[in-house]
Amino acid sequence: MSDWHDPDVVAQDSLAFLKLQHVLSGIYLWEFVTTISFKWSVFTRQRKYPRWSIWIYMGARLSPLLTIILIFVDFDYGHRLHCKTWLVFLYTFANSGFLCSAALIILRILAIWSRAWIPMAIAILAWVTNCAFIIHNIVISDAVWDPVDATCAILHSNDSQANILATLIMDVILLVLMLWGLVRCGRPASFGILQLLYIHGLFWLLVVTVAEIPTTVFIFLNLNTPLNQMFYTPQLIIMVIAGCRIYRNLVDYSDTTEIHVTESAPSGYLRRLDPR
Repeated sequence: MSDWHDPDVVAQDSLAFLKLQHVLSGIYLWEFVTTISFKWSVFTRQRKYPRWSIWIYMGARLSPLLTIILIFVDFDYGHRLHCKTWLVFLYTFANSGFLCSAALIILRILAIWSRAWIPMAIAILAWVTNCAFIIHNIVISDAVWDPVDATCAILHSNDSQANILATLIMDVILLVLMLWGLVRCGRPASFGILQLLYIHGLFWLLVVTVAEIPTTVFIFLNLNTPLNQMFYTPQLIIMVIAGCRIYRNLVDYSDTTEIHVTESAPSGYLRRLDPR
């Protein structure tokens, strides 16, 4: 059985972690650049302006970019950093990406449920509770300068267990609310928008499974620091890309299609569903 704390094993895992960050950063930068046209069309009024929800979308888009910049400042700057400050900003930007992408999903849920107060309260409470865990994790986190590797070494990386688990629980709650709301709205074949939202719900199920399960498993196994952190950035990138794509798809749909209800739809279902 491998000794996961053996210096050679830790060094190999650290190298794998470094390579993975470069690959994921390239993927996200490609995604960011190739979708600039959407943001440009919104701010130049070539499409209907999505009011305040566009700022949640922009927060989800910019947070991973700032996170990537901070990661590579640590990797490549080479000079001593104030590691506690660096880590606070890193965790703040990274978790802001999670919260903004979750907020985009909550907008879907509120629209599907026609702002019914019970599902709205559950969704918002789950989101606020996750915020509390994130703030607690940021406050207790710490890092010190490692002069050998010339990087900041994060201390007690397994302290993020509660935060990671809270994020997973929140997303499962949002997923259940979304799919439950869609089931009560009728058969997806009956409504174009419902068919689109069913696809979004199943897509979000796949995203939550692929992105969050590995992070949760490894943080609770607590094998070593590189493996504890290994899947955090993939989780962030996958969740943000998925949440933003869902948002853009619905904006594009609502720009081209009037969404009406029929008699079989539940009472109060929105007559025009968009993220505005």
